[in-house]
Amino acid sequence: IDAAGIPWFEEDDYESFRALLPDRHWHATFAKWEAAAQQNLERIKNQGLRPFKAKVRSAAFAGWCRTTGRDINTQALRDFANLVAYREIHGAH
Repeated sequence: IDAAGIPWFEEDDYESFRALLPDRHWHATFAKWEAAAQQNLERIKNQGLRPFKAKVRSAAFAGWCRTTGRDINTQALRDFANLVAYREIHGAH
């Protein structure tokens, strides 16, 4: 089964992410995002994938984009979440 890294935000960092990625569709509040994200996890499970909550922090994401030469955008966030998931699953740092 393939694992899918889902960007998982922390409540205290949610607004920072909203500022970092203004072009992304954001829920008005962290609580609304979290509810939608939980539904998304269920949908992914139903597709036969293994969703993984990749806990991402805005500062770490921005730093990763800088060091890898990536633009700060939604695709980069997905790639970062997959990297975080891979490291957690495989114990690599």
